[in-house]
Amino acid sequence: MREEYYLKTLKVKRRGILPSLKGQSPEQAQLKITIALDEDLVNYFKVEDQQPAIRFYQTQVNQTLRQAIQQKSQPHLADMDTIKKILLQDSDFIREVANKILKTSENSVSY
Repeated sequence: MREEYYLKTLKVKRRGILPSLKGQSPEQAQLKITIALDEDLVNYFKVEDQQPAIRFYQTQVNQTLRQAIQQKSQPHLADMDTIKKILLQDSDFIREVANKILKTSENSVSY
């Protein structure tokens, strides 16, 4: 890479949302980017693309990345078990749960 670039001579291929997708909601709009991927990854998705009823490999990459983000944002079951064990040993947590249950049961009692 160069240490300095003369910005007036740089060419920008495209910025932002594809022209055909303008006016769509941001969740539906896709950006066209250039990305460097390992050859074996691209070949994996291209082989999948050859099978019937399989989407284009770019769409598969997009969906795989989306699934990775969703899985990362959701705690794993093993993590949940660890959290449960820790909370069950925390007397302050147990006390707060008991108080919440007591308040809920008091509010639901009819006279």
